[in-house]
This record gives sequence, C-alpha cells and structure tokens, in this order.
Amino acid sequence: MQVGDKYQMSSNQNTLSKVQDKPVPSAQILEFQGLRHQVTVKDLVEAELLNKNIAEQLEKGIKTVSQVQNFLGKYLNKINSIAGLYLEASKRKMSFYEAVKEGIIESSVALEFLEAQAATGYIVHTLSNEKCTVQEASEKGLIPLEFKERLLQAEKGVTGYFHYGKTLSIFQAMESKLLPRQTGRRLLEVQIATGGIIDPVRSIRLPLEIACKQGLLNRDTIQNLYKVLGNVKGFQDPNNTARAMHYAELMRLCVVDLEGNYLLLPFGTQKISTPSPARANTISVVDTSTKSEITLYDAFLKYYIEKQTYLELSALQSQWRETIDESQCFLTDSSSGRQFSINDALTQGNISQTDLNKYRDGHITVTELADMLTSRTTVAANLNSPVAGIWDPNVCRRISVLKAMRQNLVERLTATRLLEAQACTGGITDPATGRKYSISEALQRDLIDSEIAANIQKSQQAYRGFLLPGTQATLSTAEAVRGSLLSRDLGHRFLELQYVTGGLVDPNLQGRIFLEDALRKGLIDDPTAQRLKDEKMHAKNLVCPKTKQKITYKEALTRAIFDCHTGLRLLEAAEHPNTLG
Repeated sequence: MQVGDKYQMSSNQNTLSKVQDKPVPSAQILEFQGLRHQVTVKDLVEAELLNKNIAEQLEKGIKTVSQVQNFLGKYLNKINSIAGLYLEASKRKMSFYEAVKEGIIESSVALEFLEAQAATGYIVHTLSNEKCTVQEASEKGLIPLEFKERLLQAEKGVTGYFHYGKTLSIFQAMESKLLPRQTGRRLLEVQIATGGIIDPVRSIRLPLEIACKQGLLNRDTIQNLYKVLGNVKGFQDPNNTARAMHYAELMRLCVVDLEGNYLLLPFGTQKISTPSPARANTISVVDTSTKSEITLYDAFLKYYIEKQTYLELSALQSQWRETIDESQCFLTDSSSGRQFSINDALTQGNISQTDLNKYRDGHITVTELADMLTSRTTVAANLNSPVAGIWDPNVCRRISVLKAMRQNLVERLTATRLLEAQACTGGITDPATGRKYSISEALQRDLIDSEIAANIQKSQQAYRGFLLPGTQATLSTAEAVRGSLLSRDLGHRFLELQYVTGGLVDPNLQGRIFLEDALRKGLIDDPTAQRLKDEKMHAKNLVCPKTKQKITYKEALTRAIFDCHTGLRLLEAAEHPNTLG
C-alpha cells in the first residue's frame, strides 16, 4: 500500500542536483518564503534541503533565491492540497464550501477536504486564488462558522502544538498525548501525500527520511501508519460518497488549474482524469478562464507548466522506470501496468535514436521518454482478441488473470477458463505488453500457476495441434475429437473459444478459418457448426468479475474493454467496498 508518492522519499537529492546544474544571477535577499514565515539559508541547510555548496553559491550571488525557491517550492510555500472541485459539465471551478451551499456535496465531505487544506498550509479561495489562514477564511466567509474550531485544530499541523514552551509537530503532539492518534494519523497521511512532514518551527516540509532524522517522525510510526491506512481509507470521494479513498489516491485524480496553479478534483460523470484502459492519457491540466482541457505532457510541451511541475505531477500519476528482461530494455509503469519495449519502439519509429541518446545522457527523464513514446504510439483494437487480462478499477491498473485471481477479483475456475481461452487461441498473454507465451514460459513469468498449467495443457494443443500417435501428422481440434484423442465436451469448448475470437484453428494452415470454410473443407460437420452458431448452446461457465453473474465467453468478450496500450481485451473487475474510519 502506498501513502502519498514514493517520489517524495528520494526527490530531495534529485532536486538539489538540478539546482546545482543551473547557474543563476546573484541574490539580494537570502531568505525564502516558508509556509507561514521567512526561512533562512541556515534553516534549509540544517533541514538538509540545501547542501553547503549551494548555500555558498547563494551567498556569493552565483544563484538567486527565486530560482532555488522554485526548485524547493513543494517544501516551502507551494499549495499542494486539493483546493476545490472542477465541475466537468460546466468546466468551472468551485470551492468545497461553495459546493456545499449549492447542494453539490455534503458538508461532511467538504469538512474533510478543508481540514486537509488547513493541516498543510492554507484555506484556498478558488475564485480569487488567495490562500488564507483559518481565521482569515472565517472573516471572509470562505468557511462556515461551525467548521472553524475543527479547522483551527487541523491548522496546528502547520503552526505547531504549543506544550511547555515548545512548538511540536503532529507526531510530537501525538507522542505527548496532545493529539488523539486517529486524528494524528489522518493529518500525517495528508502531509505525506502533499509533499512531506511539516516542521512547524522552520515552517517547511521535510521528506520522510529527513523527518525521521530530525525527530519529527519515527519509523515505527510510519510502519503503523501504513498498516492502519491499508485497512482504513479516511476520505469520501465526492463523486461517490459510498466509496472511501486515501488522500493520495484522490490527488492522483486531480487536474491542475493553470489560473490558480493548484489541484482541483473533477466532479461529474465524464471522469476526465480517471485512468481508463480505453485512453492512453487522462486530462490533467485545465484552464478555467478559457475552459480548455489538455494532458499533462501537452501542457509541458506547450510551456504552460514548468518541467519541475510536470515531473512532480507525473509522479502522482505514474511510476516509470527502466527494466531489463532477457537482455531487452523496457519502460515499465508500476502504476498502470503498462510496459514498452525500447527496442520495439526504435524499430517501429515511435522514438528515434536521438531521443534515446538524450535519455541515456540525462537530458530528458524516463518520464519524458515514456510520455513521448505514449503520445506517438497508436494501437488498433484487435477484434479477434481473447480476454487478455483484468482491469482493476480499485487501483486503475491492468493486471494478469492470475494476479486478479490471487487478489480475489476473479474466481479460480473463471481464471482457468480465461487462461484456457488464451492458450487455445495463441498463447498466455501478458497484459503489460500484449506478448503471448507458451504454458512453460508463462509459468516462469508467473502468468499462470502450476495447477492451472496442468489443467490447460490440452488447450495449448488446440492451437498447436494434436500429434497423431505413430505418425508425424498434426491434427486440428475437430480431427482430434473424431480420432478419440480428445473428449467431445472438451473439444467443443476449444472450438467455441476459437469461433468467438475470430475463427477455428487448423495447425497446418496460416491464420484462422471461418466457420463456412471449415464446414466446406470437412474440418467440422454440420451439427457442430450449428451448435457453434447457436449462442444459446454456449456454456455459461464464467462468473463475471464485475457483476458476479454467470456468463458465456462470448458475453465476456462483449463486456470487455479494448486496451489502448495493447489493442487487446480487458475484463473489468468490481470495485471493492470501503468503509470510512
């Protein structure tokens, strides 16, 4: 289970190295704007957000405060919390309190999001783009009076909890029994998701590793937090209040408002920012002044957002890394389950050697290379595709049938039938790449387990052919049934699976055979052909992972979604119900 973004754990050093790589003019003022007050260079060095080398360059005027402020923005005064709603139908933004007054969301939902704002910096006024303290927000009528006390308590996550002359962080307040652990865990979750643990004394955010070293957190608390949050999701989805989510999950669904430079949560039925197998990129950036909507990568290419902002927001949506498999290099996104072969991308012309060299030389990041590849890759829907995998809507990810079974998204018998269909129509499919493998290869790649492998051996022969004993002759499925090498029931099931995915397979011929051609060539007889044509005769031997109804394989194909990444079909699983805590 991930809380917040793994990028935050390691981005500190990356940020510093980027600062070092960019010389800037001399600075006049050696103070930075923190969350609530000015922050000195000494503060940032002690917090390990700046190294001494950069500090010296600042003192000498080689670098400017404004440049460093931009690079360290998410640790200083940048608004990282969810500021309000983006109404998909009217393409306008709205604060959470305004949404309550217009009857769009419940007041309990608004309070959760406003507490998150208060605990990470400021209450945001979406119309004027102002950021206000809780007191200021109350005076301006931006929050209801009945919320004020709760929000003032949450705001102490930024200003600190005062105890015997000391200013304590959330964790320290929990340890001193000033703050209930349930409340503290909730506020810590939000701070981690939005950039790091807040040090109220220095008025800055800190990555988890540094926060632990500085005594603002400890590893036991992190482990317990992850354990608790693995079972409890404390925020209601405004689009579906019966669905509970982590704050970080909601952030991944947000769009950036160019006018205010903050996050908005889309509200409506269009789900423009929700990852889907049907589209490669979601809408990530909106301009509410012009009502335009574009993807994050397009916004970066058009200079609407800076590279640092682009990379930080990309880290919320995807986790691209380079992997090696059988001496081939791949770009793999652990968030979506997508995988691209770099070698194939070069061969197909989706990236050039120049693009690859820029990546190898460090001039572009792995995220830029992946987005470049995604934007240039067009995949047609394979109308003859079997069900290649499962779409898990709980994490918006494509996964293998075996993994779906292990996560209780698909029953074992249904999983076996789906994999059987893959084997008798070409091979076990890896939905991350669309590549097909033999049963032995799929077993090594953890696409099937040993029990399923034993159960579907004959289905592989239905594609490759059945060897006639004592000869070198290879028989089709229908011929194997007639020769008593295969039971009639099993043989008909294989024929049915092949028929509904594009045609029967004759291992001695290239491609599929239409039913009429198979009948004319004597591959099958007329009763078999009639039975295959009559969908009422098809076995309902699958349980739909979404509706839990008994369905035929043909019905599964009809319900499946074509994956824009591979062109293959994915069957959608059900959403897990969650309880709020």
